[in-house]
Amino acid sequence: MDIKKPNGKKKQGAETRKKIYESARQLFGQCDFDDVSVDAIVEEAGVSKGTFYVHFESKDALIASFLSDYVSSVDADYKAHLNSLPSGTTASDMLLSLIEKIADVLTGTIGYNRMRIVYKVQLTGAVNMDAVKGYNRELYKMFADVLGQGIERREFHTTFPLDTLTKHFVMAIRGLSYEWSIRYPDFDLKEEAITHFEMLLDGIKGNTAG
Repeated sequence: MDIKKPNGKKKQGAETRKKIYESARQLFGQCDFDDVSVDAIVEEAGVSKGTFYVHFESKDALIASFLSDYVSSVDADYKAHLNSLPSGTTASDMLLSLIEKIADVLTGTIGYNRMRIVYKVQLTGAVNMDAVKGYNRELYKMFADVLGQGIERREFHTTFPLDTLTKHFVMAIRGLSYEWSIRYPDFDLKEEAITHFEMLLDGIKGNTAG
């Protein structure tokens, strides 16, 4: 019986790709994406430029991969936060707690400089940013789930479809984070986000049906 040996070349290729990715990740943490060249990445990784293009079509493709992974990691953190809330927490309190968590991550973990870079990349359109702005993002599904729970429990009363309601809540946090980015440091994102979402929630809690 033949026993297939592990593909050494495939394993080595995966390790090389990871080395390039990790080197780029470190450099992206220090500089703007535009300021990090392929030459700098391959020098940090200790590989040739030809090797870089074997694993990544372009620097933009690497940036897109980096952002997708980063967003997935952040969203997993948001999901864990929601799951840690006590059983029986109202949908309103769940949403406000999630908003507080998002504000804390944006201001304390991601930071103004990185958010500025992300907005810059989105505006130039050079990199596929679906991982950040697409409505299939896990964070947006969390909004939909919590809003849906609130409607089912009759905490929320609205004539709008759940998808429409979710998109507008998402647009609200997007707008607030953009406002924070352009008015930094004279804008308290957490305080303003809580106030704004309390107003949104008052709107869908106030329309009580008979």
